[in-house]
Amino acid sequence: MARAELYEYQQPRIDIIAEALEALGPVEGRVVGDVGCGNGRYVEPLHAAGACVVGVDLSAGMLASVSPARAGLLAADAQALPLASASLDAVLMMHMLYHVPDPERAVEEAARVLGSDGRALVATNGVRHLAEMNDVWLPLLDQAGIRGNLEDVGLVNPRLTVGTAQQHVGAHFGEVSERWLRSSVVVTDAAPVIRHAASTTGSHLVGERRDALLDEFAVEVASQIRRDGQFRITTEVVFLTATRP
Repeated sequence: MARAELYEYQQPRIDIIAEALEALGPVEGRVVGDVGCGNGRYVEPLHAAGACVVGVDLSAGMLASVSPARAGLLAADAQALPLASASLDAVLMMHMLYHVPDPERAVEEAARVLGSDGRALVATNGVRHLAEMNDVWLPLLDQAGIRGNLEDVGLVNPRLTVGTAQQHVGAHFGEVSERWLRSSVVVTDAAPVIRHAASTTGSHLVGERRDALLDEFAVEVASQIRRDGQFRITTEVVFLTATRP
């Protein structure tokens, strides 16, 4: 996928899956819910670590790419999980709360299905995540007349700040620990940056202007590469880890 490809140029490289497994602690023999699991990025590593995985996503289409041999799969809303209370030993909510209409309700549901002493891991983006790309991209969307029509037209969804996520998690769990994972994506060729932008909602909302928009974006990024020898992009992910009191 174009969005995942961008992180191949991360320096230093952050293995977000390994970091998530470390944050969860030992999962062997434990029931782990991956809420908003999408195409199952975390399912196989959790299964390989010995967890009994329950993958939940609102999109049945996304779940179709997840092996049912690796997880029990549920097409369901994170705001109303079809799981018994205290039925999970751990819950992941990785980069998904900003897509949920009521993120606090989703966190409340995660707390409900998590057993005593269970651990929850929530991941979201910091305010500087992909900022340098958005500094070029968003003015182009302004010119196209679509910025502000949807919250996710940019390269990063801004709906859920780290502070708001902390409030939601803190309201339904015990003490919340915070860990920032900061790095940079460094490219000397604009192509992976353009492919990332082309995969976003904003690029598809401009209709027949899409190719022109992406061309303008490519020109701006290429100009910075010629000037600086590279295009450096901040990556900033925040892990919030909490346990049931």
